Amino acid sequence: MRTAFKVLGPLEVRRDGELVPIPAGRTRVLLASLLLRAGETLSVDTLVERLWDGAPPSPHRARSTLHMVMTRLRQALGDVNVVRTTFNGYVADIGPDELDLHVFRRLVEQARFADALALYRGDPLSDVRSDVLHAEEVAPLLEERLVVLERRIDADLDAGRSAELVAELRALTTRHPLRERFWGQLMLALSRSGRQADALATYRSVTKLLDDELGVAPGPELREVHQTVLSGAPHSPSWPLPRQLPPDIADFVGREDLHREVTAVFTTPTSPTAVPIAVVTGPPGSGKSALTVHLAHRLSERFPDGQLFVRLGDGTHRPRDTGEVLAELLTGVGVGLASIPEDVEARAAAFRSRVADRAVLLVLDGAADLEQVRLLLPGGARCGVLVSSRHHLTGLPGGRVLRLDPLGHADALRLLSGIIGDDRVDRERAAADVVVEATGGLPLALRIVGARLATRPSLPLSALAARLSDERRRLDELSTADMEVRAGFELSYAELDDDVATAFRRLGLLGPLDFAAWSVSVLTDGDGERLVEHLVNANLLQEMGVDATGEPRYRLHDLLAVYAAELVARDDPTENRARLRRHAEALLLLSDLAQHDTRLYVDMLPMRPIDVHEPALAHDADRVTRSSAAWLVAEQRQIVRAVEVAAREGWPDIAADLADRASHLDLDVFIGSAGMARLHALSSASARAAGDTNLALRMEHHRLSEAAKDVVDARIIDDFRKCAEGLEAIGDTLTLACHLATWAYYQSVYDGKPAVDMAARAATLAEQAGDETVYLSALREYASMVAWSGRMADALPLFEKAITLSRTQPDKLSEAQVQHRISMYALRNNDLELAARASRTTMELLANTHDLRATAHVLSHASRVDAALGNHDSAIDKAQRAYEMFTGLAEGIGSATAAANVAESYLAADRPADALAFLEKAMSTHEGVGASEALDRMAEARVRARQALQRP
Repeated sequence: MRTAFKVLGPLEVRRDGELVPIPAGRTRVLLASLLLRAGETLSVDTLVERLWDGAPPSPHRARSTLHMVMTRLRQALGDVNVVRTTFNGYVADIGPDELDLHVFRRLVEQARFADALALYRGDPLSDVRSDVLHAEEVAPLLEERLVVLERRIDADLDAGRSAELVAELRALTTRHPLRERFWGQLMLALSRSGRQADALATYRSVTKLLDDELGVAPGPELREVHQTVLSGAPHSPSWPLPRQLPPDIADFVGREDLHREVTAVFTTPTSPTAVPIAVVTGPPGSGKSALTVHLAHRLSERFPDGQLFVRLGDGTHRPRDTGEVLAELLTGVGVGLASIPEDVEARAAAFRSRVADRAVLLVLDGAADLEQVRLLLPGGARCGVLVSSRHHLTGLPGGRVLRLDPLGHADALRLLSGIIGDDRVDRERAAADVVVEATGGLPLALRIVGARLATRPSLPLSALAARLSDERRRLDELSTADMEVRAGFELSYAELDDDVATAFRRLGLLGPLDFAAWSVSVLTDGDGERLVEHLVNANLLQEMGVDATGEPRYRLHDLLAVYAAELVARDDPTENRARLRRHAEALLLLSDLAQHDTRLYVDMLPMRPIDVHEPALAHDADRVTRSSAAWLVAEQRQIVRAVEVAAREGWPDIAADLADRASHLDLDVFIGSAGMARLHALSSASARAAGDTNLALRMEHHRLSEAAKDVVDARIIDDFRKCAEGLEAIGDTLTLACHLATWAYYQSVYDGKPAVDMAARAATLAEQAGDETVYLSALREYASMVAWSGRMADALPLFEKAITLSRTQPDKLSEAQVQHRISMYALRNNDLELAARASRTTMELLANTHDLRATAHVLSHASRVDAALGNHDSAIDKAQRAYEMFTGLAEGIGSATAAANVAESYLAADRPADALAFLEKAMSTHEGVGASEALDRMAEARVRARQALQRP
């Protein structure tokens, strides 16, 4: 007999396909209540509340009536009765396939969204009359259905069925006008169907709707969709299915109680909408990371969309930068480097959007504090988060904190037996007990001791126990994690072959940052793969999975790194310094090879040639740098540390050349413009200390170019001047030309006046130096300054020459920048025809690029052209898009200019109230960024808006 209970529509019970009649009224309310909580006991009081809609009669009468209704229900169900009486209520015992709600949720877990939604036959329990039931039980079901519908639409969007979704989504936004997710999906469907204008119009519509109805702006997810549509970036429908977990530990023992507790966090969440979070905490060496990875593997089937793994410590007792971590997570879920926002909050929003409604497990290893974790959390309840930390993180909202103590004696013996064999432990049980006690039950110490014993089958446990009992061979105290672990370190290290021991010590030069086997080859002149294998086998090295280039990554535990550093400090300091230099040079060589698929922006100085050869990389270099982006993701922290080390050790050439190449590889995506400026500053200081004034000034130019992207103030301008004077004094014509061109631009931004003479000199010097790239940059700035001064006729031949030069460059961005300037200054000189023509050309040149910053600049100016031509709606739209893009990029100078354009576009459209409302916030936001001309324009626009509003 096949029984089916249905609540996803009118209440139905079927036996072998035939309808089982259920009496109307309270009988149906009772059955519906039990079915919705199938498998869960409902108390008599709860059922009474449901049957009388929250207003029951006297308790005695209510209970009596409930028993009568229950009897009628059981009679109606007959041989398909599933109701069982319990100690304090009733429960419906239903098989996994008998209730449509259970089937629905199982299909959703399998991502079969369309099949799940097909089970709905209308509103749940539409024929059951109970206000309390519908408020408490049916309303959440309706929300659950909408969430699944959103997920089904996401899947259809990913599958490329955008055009077919438009009509459905228009109907859904009409039916649910305040549900922003449907609006965002409609925008994506329109945009991916080639209807970008309609998508942007939809955003304006929902923005107005939310403002009119609720007085709020669109939420971060909808704004993120808007940013995507604005950028015009092509949709990449594929989900990369990340599998980033490090290898599981085959002989893991114990922790069964923690297994159950952590599993319960994810299998029985306390909230249907909050992301479940488990935090594993304990002392160093207690096995937090190992347990977290082990649990993640056991839970992986519950997260079919992938598992992400990220370490939150940088190995220097400082937490990793949150923006850097978010960039790594975004690349892990398929977001290209060019699409990663600069602002940390924007990166967090982009990550949440990317994993929304995905069943992804995020493992955060080594969290330092709550703030570091907060921005990394996904927002969807289908995701899960596992965190390991030395700290309790008890303030993490919704997080379940689980304390990890040392292993008990029995489990510690089991672990040791698993490594060296049961027979060996049984033969010397007393000695084994001493060994376990000496290690303090810390898994890391046990594994190190076990590895040493496993490699010496003939070594008696009693001999090892005696050595452990000798306090001269151990730290005096075993009360802290550090000391317990160090005892094991010494025992294991003493048994290493000489070349493996050398590799272990020299890894102490790198600290606890992760690395690939080639690093070991460079540090030792040996076979890095073989040495790494020995260290892994001895449990002195952690396997960290495979990086983006396909290379396995390894890492010393934090405390092992300290121990290795202590050991290597006893070696010949000259040899150690030489090895550190070789490793930095190897990174320099690889960063140079990785330049093959990057482009040289016209404002960059050509990189200095390097003369570095590293035999250890002869077979690996081309392979590991095949993708520059992947290599940068893998080695970013090693690059930063190598620049720091080179600067500290007095190797300015290495520091400068590595920082320069890292800048060309867009390292600022991970460490920000300020971080990149810091590396250039370190390189400059190192060069100055070494007496290399030329290199010091070159790197100071790079520092200023990066720092000015964030803010232009009097100090930056003064530093530009000092650097120019220094370059003048040493006669570095090429660097001076590039520097003057860059300074001319930022000087004009700072004081709102054209720096004609400075730009003219830059162009002259660049032409003399004979470098076309720098000359193009300088010529463009010179032409711009001449045009700004009101001499457009003199500027046009210079612009034409720049266009000719730009067409020799490898990408279209060079010409687009020149055309953009022509349009800007044609507009200043009231030549609307030329301004419009050059603006259109610029847009065409950028049509197939995905440079958000360049696109934002072009849109910002195009809005002014449209306003001058009387195309007010288009002007407002472009100005707002540019403003939003600059805000997302956290670029203050461009954002201020775009803000002025927004206000002026509103005024040109005779909308002074909108202009004033916008300016009230924009002016305070952009005070102090150094964009004086833009601020002057905003101030003037505010005066005009107020005057317009005062006129009758």
